[in-house]
Amino acid sequence: MLLGSAGTGKTSLKRSLMEKPFNPHTTSTIVSDVSSVRPFGHKWQTRRGNKWREATEEDELEEIARLFESFHFRSSSHHTSVLSAKYSHDESNGLVSTGFIASDLNLESHIQSILERVHVTYWTTESLVQPFLHIWDCGGQPVFLEILLAFLTPRTMFLLLFDASKDFMERWQSRQNTPDGRVLFGEVVNESTSDLMAKWMSTIHSHLIKHNKDDTSPSLYCIGTRGDKLRRKRKKEVKKQIQSLYEEKEFSDLIKDVLIIDNTTSGKGVKEDPSITDLHGAIDSFINKLAVKTPVNWVIFRKVLQELKQNVISVSDAIAIGVACHIPAGDVPEVLKFYHELGAVLYYPQIEGLNKKVILSPKWFVDAIGKVFPLEKEWSGTNRWYLLRNNGILIQPLYQEVWQSSGIDPEEIIELLVHFRLAAQVQTELYDDSRFKQYFLPAVLPGYTGDPNEARPGYKLRASPVHITFSTGYVPPGFFTHLATTVAANPNVKLNFDNVYAAPTVGFFDRLTIAMKLRSKVEIKRIYRNRVCFSYGHPSDDLFLTDINDAIQADVLRYVPEISHPVPFKTVCQQLLKLLDECCQKVEDTLILYHGHHVDRSSRSLQYVCQCSLSSDVHYIQDIDAKKQTNSDPVYCKMERIPRSLTNNESLWFNKKREDLSKDKQIECLQECINSKATVASPSTVGVSCWKCFAHSAKYRAISDAGYFIEVPNVNGEPVAKERGQKLYKMQNMSIGLTGSCAKVYTGNDTYKCLGPEYLYPFIKTPIFSFNSQYDTWQLKNNLQLDCNPPHCTPEQMEKLQEFFKEFQATETNIINSTTNGAFLDSCFAHCQSLSSRGWNEVKVGGQSAAETFAN
Repeated sequence: MLLGSAGTGKTSLKRSLMEKPFNPHTTSTIVSDVSSVRPFGHKWQTRRGNKWREATEEDELEEIARLFESFHFRSSSHHTSVLSAKYSHDESNGLVSTGFIASDLNLESHIQSILERVHVTYWTTESLVQPFLHIWDCGGQPVFLEILLAFLTPRTMFLLLFDASKDFMERWQSRQNTPDGRVLFGEVVNESTSDLMAKWMSTIHSHLIKHNKDDTSPSLYCIGTRGDKLRRKRKKEVKKQIQSLYEEKEFSDLIKDVLIIDNTTSGKGVKEDPSITDLHGAIDSFINKLAVKTPVNWVIFRKVLQELKQNVISVSDAIAIGVACHIPAGDVPEVLKFYHELGAVLYYPQIEGLNKKVILSPKWFVDAIGKVFPLEKEWSGTNRWYLLRNNGILIQPLYQEVWQSSGIDPEEIIELLVHFRLAAQVQTELYDDSRFKQYFLPAVLPGYTGDPNEARPGYKLRASPVHITFSTGYVPPGFFTHLATTVAANPNVKLNFDNVYAAPTVGFFDRLTIAMKLRSKVEIKRIYRNRVCFSYGHPSDDLFLTDINDAIQADVLRYVPEISHPVPFKTVCQQLLKLLDECCQKVEDTLILYHGHHVDRSSRSLQYVCQCSLSSDVHYIQDIDAKKQTNSDPVYCKMERIPRSLTNNESLWFNKKREDLSKDKQIECLQECINSKATVASPSTVGVSCWKCFAHSAKYRAISDAGYFIEVPNVNGEPVAKERGQKLYKMQNMSIGLTGSCAKVYTGNDTYKCLGPEYLYPFIKTPIFSFNSQYDTWQLKNNLQLDCNPPHCTPEQMEKLQEFFKEFQATETNIINSTTNGAFLDSCFAHCQSLSSRGWNEVKVGGQSAAETFAN
């Protein structure tokens, strides 16, 4: 399967694989071009040469003849079900059993005809493995990338193409090569080539990788085209850049190599680019892994399906054909799944509406689906065409006309799109005749490249944005389109096409100008492929969904005063959050159904955009549990570990304000803070934990017991405490969790100091009570490394002890000079004194105990 953005040379690469001369005027692939190919070459030799070529009917018959010959001369022990009933060319009539055959399919004549033609070629066939490949050359325009998820299978080698001659960090522009040699440049997409490639890598990995070693998993090669425009050094640089996209990522095992290819050398023999030969070899190796001994009656079953010359048949007809080929009726669904994985047929038993059909021609199917997306010029100019191109609304009369010659009921095709969540039935006021169905197809629309926060002016309330994020770091390809159609299908939601906005009227003259049509109106398009506006409730609130590449952003706005709306805006925000979660779950369930096994889901999570003023860069509130979070609970910015209150816009996503805690509860919480934050815990940690215990209306204080550490060298002058702080900072990767205001002062190699209380203390905003000994025994033993206890110390050791005391006194001015904090600093040889009654109530400084000091 050849994937990549438009104009990267996928069709040219296909020609190179078949050793056809380079054609600079190939036309762009629309949706997908599916070819059946015999990869003759290397070990796949035949008397007709060693070039890849399109498979013919003669190839199919020879393969069946070879299988018969193989079975006739040596009974296969490798595959116990090679034949359900033993037969050879002399016993071919035994294949036909009419008891379960749909009469209108003429199965007897089809099977008999196949066997007679096989008999003619029977003795001429070489006993060699001669595989078939189905090459899917996929269209690279943005609209077509949305529908490809439905066709991914694990028995696939993916060639992910990119233009090696361009900067793959720049946003890429859609292009189309026309049959008359022109190049049509389309929209500039709001993502770079590297974004697109990383998305496909992670998506293929998450949906197709199977962890059972006996299962088939795909492989992927990154193919850089236009290698003729690069020198050798630049090729190496590009290869390293691509490798950096997947190195150390969860999907790194999927990617086998990066090749830079010069398609202009195709078919030139010894002058052909060696990378093309390398790719041939890689495909040969992949074929070796995939080759399985297929039961002969399965092969005949597949050949009969081809002979029917139909695009779609029912599963019951497929079972009848299977029985006629001596395949047990219960085994036929497994045979269909097998050929689905090979890309030979399409069979989706898990999807309601598709589980009773077998699509015999994948090419026809993708062409039929894609026919409505580009819509040739002959359809332009009509109102129905305009609605599809500008609003994404497909009207029933239009799709009936477009698909009437497809050979299948247009209603069945639109049904398939709905089941794939590429379309959703909606009701809008854009089309006058309500008798006809309307469907929303966001994939046909142009992309949005503007500010995701843009909104029409005049709103009264606006919730802070929320982001739906994925562990892969990207929105999976097609996920947004699926989500938009799923939301659009909800009966409580309507698409918002209100493009024209007039500024609200304030007084008489404003109303007069509106009446006289003198006031200018602002036209704002609201529906795009990657940005959709919905209306919810009555009076309606706006819900914007925007694909911003690394996340899906949701914005909710209200344009009427809160007092005049029957439902509180907070309630609406929380209802929409629940709706989005349910719709995302439906999308994920659909993706699982596509592939028939449990997908390794990239973990989806909801992030609340932080609206603090610390940075203009988008970042999130840290570790919020939406079920437990209330308006009154403090939150933490991921850039700044200082707790803060929710803003009004942020609080709209959470439950109402919690009632103030009772006095007993406050005491219980305070006691917990004292006990849990003794010893080496930083004073800031004490304050943070205590703040969490209280409602915002409550008074709060924090106690740091034996937490005021100072940085001093040991008795030998070695910086033990400093090295411990640096090691702790590096080991726990605490660069993000530090207090931001402190980190701005201590930068570079000094950043670790923001873990040290003597440096951090001035930046703590929580009212804090420091309970510390100026001869803290833990610091004397571990930092000073004093190996004695007075009075059993030498004079030299006592001198070191007093130096420590003086250093402590010098740094404690931070505590003494504070107007909002308190302290109890004694000279006991002790550590964590609040844990005993003696330390808390009996030891006194200036005539009062620690308990009395704290009470003041």
